[in-house]
Amino acid sequence: MDNRKKKRGKTEGVTGIVFILCLVVVLVINLIVPDREKSGKEDRNLASFPAFSVESLLTGDFAEGVETYLKDQFAGRDLLRSLRVSLGKIGGNRLENGVYLGKNGQLLEDIQVPDSANLAANLEAIRSFAQSGQDIRVTMMLVPDAACILSDSLPAFASVEDQTQLFGMVQRQMGDSVTWIDTVSILNKYKNEKIYYKTDDRWTTLGAFYAFQESAQALGITDSVAEQFASYAVSGSFNGDLAAQCGAELGDSEEIDIYVPTLVDDDVVVTYVDEAQRTTSLYDSAALGTRDQYDVFLGGDRALTDIRTVSTGTGRLLVVKDSFANCFIPFLTPYFREIVVVDPVYYSGTIQDIMDTYRITDVLFLYSGNSFFTDNNISGVFTGGQSDQ
Repeated sequence: MDNRKKKRGKTEGVTGIVFILCLVVVLVINLIVPDREKSGKEDRNLASFPAFSVESLLTGDFAEGVETYLKDQFAGRDLLRSLRVSLGKIGGNRLENGVYLGKNGQLLEDIQVPDSANLAANLEAIRSFAQSGQDIRVTMMLVPDAACILSDSLPAFASVEDQTQLFGMVQRQMGDSVTWIDTVSILNKYKNEKIYYKTDDRWTTLGAFYAFQESAQALGITDSVAEQFASYAVSGSFNGDLAAQCGAELGDSEEIDIYVPTLVDDDVVVTYVDEAQRTTSLYDSAALGTRDQYDVFLGGDRALTDIRTVSTGTGRLLVVKDSFANCFIPFLTPYFREIVVVDPVYYSGTIQDIMDTYRITDVLFLYSGNSFFTDNNISGVFTGGQSDQ
């Protein structure tokens, strides 16, 4: 009996020593390995060591900052994160950081439930603008997220909010103040085609083209647009935001296409107003060498962009949008003399500032459902109130 106790004691002692040595090795590695500014796999900036002050110590902010720093800068973090996601999949986990790990490698962002007060403020601001008596055409295009259209790709027993019902509620509240584009019905007709990326939360340029093709008349475009564009692949190595967000190492490399007019001159002058930068292309080829290749469209999200075209049309279009619009806007350039693009997340002025500066004849609201229902900046740019960013 004494021998067994001695053996157990030796085993526990060795285990304890090995455990302490492992902790020491991990500590040394974390001290040696330099901090990283950004995680390429998660496409976000990582926390740096917080500045110390007596006030931050007393309020607990310093301790919270240190905890966040240690989580972000832990050596081997990416490997451990990928391992955790893989083990979770084996164990039946199908929702990781708000992203469903769907069938055939399809990633789908969970459908967001709108904050009722914020949504009411946004809708009232849009409705008041549309009913302000200005002689302009106002069109609204809310694009369903992939989990709404590709519901068959959701994992077994997954349950998401009914986004079609949410859209119907918005349409009813807007009434006749706007022209409504039923993108749910449009995209449902093409759900068996690649209208959404597998690894990203946005629609593909093909999905955007189908929506443009069937909404052209509502946008005041009388020409037949079906045969007026040709598509070209500009990348075959796109791996989107959802793959980074959920940590799923799918190894998928997707194609990004652009559509070019075939029958008209597509010369443009694009001005990024806040940055005082000008270019003659709707596409930023340098973005194809970065983590977010989707920024090839319009150079990514900007506060205010002015696009002047050589179109024979007389219309001047204001697009109020999120990133879903970036690959849609190139379809519009042959038909409008000028397109002014505003992203309320980044824009610090008001819509009235734009109306006073540009002779706008048409307005298009183009948002994904999730973005529209969670954006708390829209009402601010219409009313001039302070938005929470």
